[in-house]
Amino acid sequence: MIEPKHGSPVVEKTAHLLEAVADARTGISLGALVDQLGVPRSTVYRILNSLTAHGLVARVNGGASYELGPKFVQLARRISPGADRVTLIEAARPILAAAADRIYESFRLAAPEGNEMMTIFAASSPGDYALFIKVGGRSRKHVGAAGKLALAYSDYNEIEVYCAGGLEARTPYTITDPETLKEALAEIRRSGSAEDNQESNLGLRAFAAPIFDSASRLVATVSVPFIGEATPERARSIKREVLDAATMVMKAINGIHPMSK
Repeated sequence: MIEPKHGSPVVEKTAHLLEAVADARTGISLGALVDQLGVPRSTVYRILNSLTAHGLVARVNGGASYELGPKFVQLARRISPGADRVTLIEAARPILAAAADRIYESFRLAAPEGNEMMTIFAASSPGDYALFIKVGGRSRKHVGAAGKLALAYSDYNEIEVYCAGGLEARTPYTITDPETLKEALAEIRRSGSAEDNQESNLGLRAFAAPIFDSASRLVATVSVPFIGEATPERARSIKREVLDAATMVMKAINGIHPMSK
């Protein structure tokens, strides 16, 4: 566990504990936290008690495992009233879960974070070949369908600054030439959707569609990554589900597409 030179050890331990709780998909026990963090059991126990008292963590169904508590929802709502990600996730959850069950592919909800896209929700699928999507995962905008969408709906200066920072390759198919990227972004804006054809990971494709808020700002994207050998008919079906899901989520948050103004 790395601690900053002038930081507080207790705060650092608490931050790492919260990250571990957040990463656990079905809750995490006291013993597992002790093993993962390398912190004395008594210290972890005291931190958990304090966090529980403040509602920042909670016992899963009153049992021995811990998950993030309701206080986080309240705090998240204060970050930006105009881009309430908690409300967005709550609106998207049933829509993406139903779509994932319907087509046996996992759905990703991602939001722009500076030069990256961050996964803020994932609806897993029971399909044998559906991919696991990690919530909290990040990727540079130019290497995937979701990120290219965010860039496509950025203003000219933002795109120029992004390109000036360098376009590193993730695979041989990643777009690394600024002019080629700008042409691709123009086409994405015309079509209203984006595709990743092995640009972020070899053998994988993805389709993505945008979600705009009530001020027509792109606040998130819906995408489905899938194994690239899908038949043309299967690929069209996935793309249709992505577009429909994004439309439904946007309607649920009273979003307005900029082209509809």
